[in-house]
Amino acid sequence: MEITCYEIKPIVILKSKIGGTNVKKKKQIKNKNDIIEIRVKRFGAMIIDWYLSNMFAVIPITFYFRSDNVLKPDLFDLSNYDFQTALLLGIFGIIVGLIYYIVIPLLVWKGQTLGKKICKIKVIQTNDENVTLTTLLLREIIGQTFLEGGIVITATYMRKMLPLFHMTSFVNPLKYIAYGLTIISILYAYFQPESQAFHDKIAKTVVVRQ
Repeated sequence: MEITCYEIKPIVILKSKIGGTNVKKKKQIKNKNDIIEIRVKRFGAMIIDWYLSNMFAVIPITFYFRSDNVLKPDLFDLSNYDFQTALLLGIFGIIVGLIYYIVIPLLVWKGQTLGKKICKIKVIQTNDENVTLTTLLLREIIGQTFLEGGIVITATYMRKMLPLFHMTSFVNPLKYIAYGLTIISILYAYFQPESQAFHDKIAKTVVVRQ
């Protein structure tokens, strides 16, 4: 009698059915090197964005208000200008911040500032969708500007404008609080599996590779 053997190969099911609906399970496996790489790139992008946004914000001072070829430190102090000029310079700085941190990541490079573009990382929602206007407003205005406020230029120029409205005594306390909260947020992100800072938690975002 001849016996024939058949090889049975295992079948791997990639989709599961729950309540009759196919559910795709996303695969997000990050090792220690991946996390470190993203953190380093994120820090680099933060420095680039801080530098570039500040350079863009002082364009009027650099090319119009200086009287000679030397840029003096007091030129960047809004209290050295008349009220109308200082107000316009402050508003210009805030507009630069809004364009840089909201308009560009929304309309030009999805989830990316210029710094993030250079460092090849981007911001997405925790559900893997691209960022929306609501997401960016929560992240950049509520989170980075009002809650933390230590790095982004919008918060910097808001503090610079306080003396124009006779609130000079609030500048330094708010500045130190902002720096403190920013440092705490960075330390908090270090212990999070997805490296989410306070502003990421508020907006439900995460920074990933491009």
